[in-house]
Amino acid sequence: MVSPLSLLAMALVALLCVVVPVGAFVWIATRRTADCGRRWPGVWRAFWAGVLAFVVSQVLTRIPLMTLVVPGLDPDVSGFLLSGPVASYSAGLFEETGRLVLMLLAMKAFHRWIDGVTFGFGHGGIEAILLVGLTMVSNLVLGILINAGQWPAIAASLPPQAADQVFTALTTTDASMYLLGGVERLSAISLHIACSVIVLAGIVHHRKALAWLVAVVLHGTVNLAAILGLGAGWSAILIEVMLAAIAVALWFGILRARAWFNQPDAPPAPPS
Repeated sequence: MVSPLSLLAMALVALLCVVVPVGAFVWIATRRTADCGRRWPGVWRAFWAGVLAFVVSQVLTRIPLMTLVVPGLDPDVSGFLLSGPVASYSAGLFEETGRLVLMLLAMKAFHRWIDGVTFGFGHGGIEAILLVGLTMVSNLVLGILINAGQWPAIAASLPPQAADQVFTALTTTDASMYLLGGVERLSAISLHIACSVIVLAGIVHHRKALAWLVAVVLHGTVNLAAILGLGAGWSAILIEVMLAAIAVALWFGILRARAWFNQPDAPPAPPS
């Protein structure tokens, strides 16, 4: 039987993956000034550009390469490309390149601080939904079916070993482990916002290459820190505490970065 607390944790994390990014975007997009005008008009463009950046850089390129192409290469080459450090920084390389390209193509007249923040919510939000939210929904459905006695019918449609692995994972994983997945996603969204603000500031100040490099290094280093923690035998709780601390530091930087933008709250000029 799957613990009711585990089912609740799955539902909360799935909800979190949707409510945080989408809710933040709705709040930003609908916030109004004293004269009832839009506080930040046009932010929808940055949000959807962020969504597209993740889809292009990960779903359509890096993930297929890492899962379909790289494993078929020479074992030494594939082992190198799939190693922790290379995988960590390749994620930064692909995603920050996608971030830069989409900002240049889709946000020519939208260079406010809030546009960087909203872009990050779009990028990190769709990642959270696709990589964690949908998994949690699937786990929740399977957990409910297990508790309802319907697992034998489902297991019959799966390879025996896979069925056993799924059943064991769902019935033995503690609820706290699912909640830690939610903490990890909040940290990841914070990282995407920070990288988005950095890259957009680089565009504003004509330092695109430098800002892109800083974002790649930041992105890859945070990823690698988690991998090194696992390799060192750290507990999942300790790793998530570290990621949460990084997220707090990133938000301090995100808020301070507002000064990098000349008119952080001004409505953008009409797109050219």
